[in-house]
Amino acid sequence: MDFKQERAKAQTKHPPTGFLHIALYLIACAGYLFNLFGTAHRTLAGPLLLTLMYGVWLIIFHLERLSKGKRGFPRLLVLFCLAVAAPLLAFLGESVAWLWILPVLTASLMAALKPRALGLGAVAILWLSSSLTFTFITHNEDISSQVLLLLTFVFTFGFAATVRQLAQAHTRMQGLINELEGSNSKLEAAHKQLLEYTIRAEDISAMRERNRIAREIHDTLGHSLTLLAVQLETATQLEIRGDPGLHEELVEARRVTKECLADVRHSVEALRPDATTEASFEEALRQLVASYTMRSPQTVVTLDLEEVNHSLSQEQRQTLYRCMQEALTNIRKHAQATKVLLRLSTNEQQAELTVLDNGQGSAAAAESQKAGFGLRGMRERVALLGGEFKAGPEAEHGWRVEIVLPREPQAKASALYAGEMGERAEL
Repeated sequence: MDFKQERAKAQTKHPPTGFLHIALYLIACAGYLFNLFGTAHRTLAGPLLLTLMYGVWLIIFHLERLSKGKRGFPRLLVLFCLAVAAPLLAFLGESVAWLWILPVLTASLMAALKPRALGLGAVAILWLSSSLTFTFITHNEDISSQVLLLLTFVFTFGFAATVRQLAQAHTRMQGLINELEGSNSKLEAAHKQLLEYTIRAEDISAMRERNRIAREIHDTLGHSLTLLAVQLETATQLEIRGDPGLHEELVEARRVTKECLADVRHSVEALRPDATTEASFEEALRQLVASYTMRSPQTVVTLDLEEVNHSLSQEQRQTLYRCMQEALTNIRKHAQATKVLLRLSTNEQQAELTVLDNGQGSAAAAESQKAGFGLRGMRERVALLGGEFKAGPEAEHGWRVEIVLPREPQAKASALYAGEMGERAEL
């Protein structure tokens, strides 16, 4: 706890009513002493009752002060009764010159009564008690003295009510100050936590962007380089046999090389818009299959798009395109398949992509594919959209890849966060 909080706590413990209470103690003691020693007493009962009355009044007032006004109405009632009875001591021979002090002091305590009209009524009774007693004892009907006594009661009540309101305002102000200081502490803690979250989010964003660039380079440049390697291998075989188709293969290899250079340039330029944005999605898939068939004429590829009846987002189209591209690349590199089935279907809930070939589906082929970055990249792409990815050999032969993407953005958002956490854990 700092100095400001300690000061606020100390001020709350000692509100502005403290000086008023001390003044009441001193005035009550002075009034008692003046009544006791300022006049001659005709009987012994007068001083004894005076001492008892002031003693009880001071004790109850002290208890009322310690209770801070909680359940104080019974105590105020006792003080009121003592104050009303104080002027009656004049009938026992006590001097009326100082008997008005106790009722006036009690009038200041009536400011605590709610509603305010109740306190004013109590003050009126105290004034009437003192005024009637003094008039009856002294036989003095001077109106100016009565008015002066009334003004004394009214002033005392008003002054006490004002001090009490100031004390309540002071307490509320201290409460607001403490609350504001507490809020400032919470804001500082929240600010520090926000800075930590910002740094963490930047780290996650950087990791995610690095992984995305790695996937894009693998899916574009890696795909083109694989095609180039196949073309060069074919050209080598044609050269050995002296086949006149060598020139055509070299021309195709040069075209693929240009595509590799274009992919590198576009990747450096923050990842180019790919075929899924330059043409219709179905046409982009047909072009992908046609390109694969041209380079692998020994493989028959069947593209089934009859159940594509719902539109997909740009991210979903790109993910499905890259996954299909990577699956075809893996088939060319590992499967040695003669038939490939590509089936894409959509409905209101999800999009499903199935890639099935009749190539090598053995454990060796599975380990060969799992060791590469291709399947991992496909799995990450699908996870970022909240989808499910499955890849593995068929029971007898072949390889199957199944991808399911939800079409609802809520599912995507939750999976996106999970995917980022997974990427961070892997790195």
